[in-house]
Amino acid sequence: MNLFSMFLADFQKGGIVMWFIFLAATVAWMIGVEKLVSLINISSSRRKFLRFADCLFRDSNSAVGKTGFENYDLLLEQLRKNLKSNQCGCKGALREFLIGTVPLLNKHFSTMSVWISIAPLLGLLGTVIGMVKTFKVIMVFGIGNPSLTAEGISVALLTTQAGLIAAFPSIIFHNYLRGKKNDLVSKILKDCEQITSKTHSLLTGYYSECKD
Repeated sequence: MNLFSMFLADFQKGGIVMWFIFLAATVAWMIGVEKLVSLINISSSRRKFLRFADCLFRDSNSAVGKTGFENYDLLLEQLRKNLKSNQCGCKGALREFLIGTVPLLNKHFSTMSVWISIAPLLGLLGTVIGMVKTFKVIMVFGIGNPSLTAEGISVALLTTQAGLIAAFPSIIFHNYLRGKKNDLVSKILKDCEQITSKTHSLLTGYYSECKD
């Protein structure tokens, strides 16, 4: 309770700039959490897709369910239609899937980065505003009261401290999300390569059977 009281007291001393820093940090984390949930859901859909695709390669008439991600569902439907008749159709479906999915995975990272960078800048702005007020106090009371001057400088530096504290965890979270996204993109590209290879092998075997 004492720690919270100290935090609340410092927050109030920082003035209105503290609220803007809090807003920037909150928006950045909201975007990050939403992106994390999205990446987890797409990863889950990818695993379902791979199971359904494996069933299709064994039997193109096998029943498949929904993956929970529209792009994967559309890709499964296109694979079902073209698996034994049209290799170009399969490649086109994979291309459309990548065009629709990869930009979606990259979405909002730039926005999150902007909000993260705003927090320390707001902290610096608060410090400048606080220092201006401190110099005004010095002009009125002179430098004969060091405690009053020191208090003003201390309050001015609180916003810089708050901006840095808000930015550091957000940067770590942002980098974690980018790493998770890059890993998922890499896996998706590898999946598409494997599907293209399996499709080619399946069609080659199918045409060989037809000639025989």
